[in-house]
Amino acid sequence: MAADPVGATLSRALELHRQSSPESSSDGAPSSSASSSPAAEAEARPVSCDGGAEEDVLDLDIPWVATAEAESRLEEAAMAAAAAALHLRAGNEADADEIRENQQRQDDELMALEAIYGDDLDVLENKGGLRYFQIYIRYELNDGAEVCAKISSGNVNQKDGGCPNDDTEEHDTRQDEFFYNCNFDYLPPLILTCLLPKSYPSKDPPYFTVTAKWMDGHNVSQLCTMLDTIWAELPGQEVVYQWVEWIRNSSLSNLWFDGKIMLGEDIPTNKGDVRAISRSIPLESFIPSMLDYSSKKRHQAFLEEVHMCMICLNQSKGSNFIKLPCQHLFCVKCMETLCKMHVKEGSLFQLVCPDRKCNTSIPHNLLKRLLSIEDFERWDRLALEKALNSMADVVYCPKCEIGCLQDEDNNAQCAKCSFTFCGVCKELWHPGKQCPTPEQKLQRQKASGKLTETEMAQELLNIRELYKDVRLCPNCRMAINRSAGCNKMMCTSCGQLFCFRCCKAISGYSHFSKDCGLYAARDTTEWDTQMMKMQSGIQERAQKQPLGGSIRCPRCREKTFKDDDKYVFCWACRTSYCTLCKRAVEGKILKRGHWGSPECVGLENM
Repeated sequence: MAADPVGATLSRALELHRQSSPESSSDGAPSSSASSSPAAEAEARPVSCDGGAEEDVLDLDIPWVATAEAESRLEEAAMAAAAAALHLRAGNEADADEIRENQQRQDDELMALEAIYGDDLDVLENKGGLRYFQIYIRYELNDGAEVCAKISSGNVNQKDGGCPNDDTEEHDTRQDEFFYNCNFDYLPPLILTCLLPKSYPSKDPPYFTVTAKWMDGHNVSQLCTMLDTIWAELPGQEVVYQWVEWIRNSSLSNLWFDGKIMLGEDIPTNKGDVRAISRSIPLESFIPSMLDYSSKKRHQAFLEEVHMCMICLNQSKGSNFIKLPCQHLFCVKCMETLCKMHVKEGSLFQLVCPDRKCNTSIPHNLLKRLLSIEDFERWDRLALEKALNSMADVVYCPKCEIGCLQDEDNNAQCAKCSFTFCGVCKELWHPGKQCPTPEQKLQRQKASGKLTETEMAQELLNIRELYKDVRLCPNCRMAINRSAGCNKMMCTSCGQLFCFRCCKAISGYSHFSKDCGLYAARDTTEWDTQMMKMQSGIQERAQKQPLGGSIRCPRCREKTFKDDDKYVFCWACRTSYCTLCKRAVEGKILKRGHWGSPECVGLENM
């Protein structure tokens, strides 16, 4: 009589679960429909590696739980437990005391499990007055896990065991089988579902199922057998904690001795444990789901961990960080500032990983997320312009600035205004004639009355001054002006390094040790003229005040013995001064290099 309400309750729960949980079919296998399977939906969504997309990593454990199948397999046990409880209630008072004591011990055990496992313990609704719960068991893989999957193209019987070596006979003869090795940072959870009878823990163990949707059936059956062995060693004691800890810490090494997880087709047997819920679809369809799960769990761990930005050195959670394709991490604020700065300045070639030893470009989709709409449109426009400028056969119409293609004779025609022009000088096309020089263009403007003689002369001076320190980049042909510094130049448009003297593309400083000098030769004409004048004055003063004579100190006017033509030391004011510029000189280093220097002769600004 008491078994009927329990069976009805479980049946209704099973039906509701089938309606609300599309991840599991009636046999507990994940559905293959892309429209109904959460695993398929998660697989269809791209996994972002740049942080900030937490909706992609929620409810990752749902496809691996199979709650409905666990309920259905415990239904018979629940009915038997309800019948046993009815029989106990009809017994003597000692049995009733034992039931109350068991219930108290079950309450204490469940409270301890909640404190230990937290969110990994899911207490479900009691079934016919029996405590019913699930525990998610996650393997701690410090160095990851290597999985060897035996993929078969047909239904071929195989022996149980590990991955054979390349020289084994089975590996050579079975052409319809191959072994796929893959590494996992996270394995899908193993779920222990327990139903506690009223006679637990004094007499009977918990009714349980072990759900491991990624394991082979015979492996899960071995786990169930081992749990029975643990109960046999601890009769009359609370055993759920020992079960969970053994599965977490010892089950992998107990199933696979060589440290590698082997998966393959199940051995045909009629002795499978009904409590074991295992993989029910082929490995070639299941391994991608495992890889997807591991990837999303790794991303979830990245979002929750604390990282340090190597630009601002601030620490924050991964949800505030950007992970570039090169796996370098930087905070969102620093990356936004960096991208906006380079887009504003037009230096798109510097939109790369900020790490000094890395040169990986920032992806297009990441730039779209970091930049505002206006900045991204500017980046898109500049990127197109630079791409067109890098093409040797693309020129711009001088009238409407539309990009045009030129032929081998430098002839181009604008598609908008139909103007035919020379791609070199941007003048009207002149087949067989040389392009006019800037001076010739000015002569034409003068002849047409657009320029006066004075304006033409000034324009010529401006052009000569402009092109005196201007070179064209050997890569993108942009004009680069040098205001100061050495001959090693970097194009602000494409980042190409080149020598300002010979306009050759370079990669470092080795070019300047062989061909060109790093610095331009200095014009010393004025220096030489000044030094000649100074030398004549020095000779005249030396004749008037030879060594061994006395001269007056320029500071205190006391007579001082002259024993050097360059520096004289005054004993009255204890000061050394230069005989050339009459300035006080302190220290041996300054004294050694001051006489005759540009500072001494008044040419320090040359």
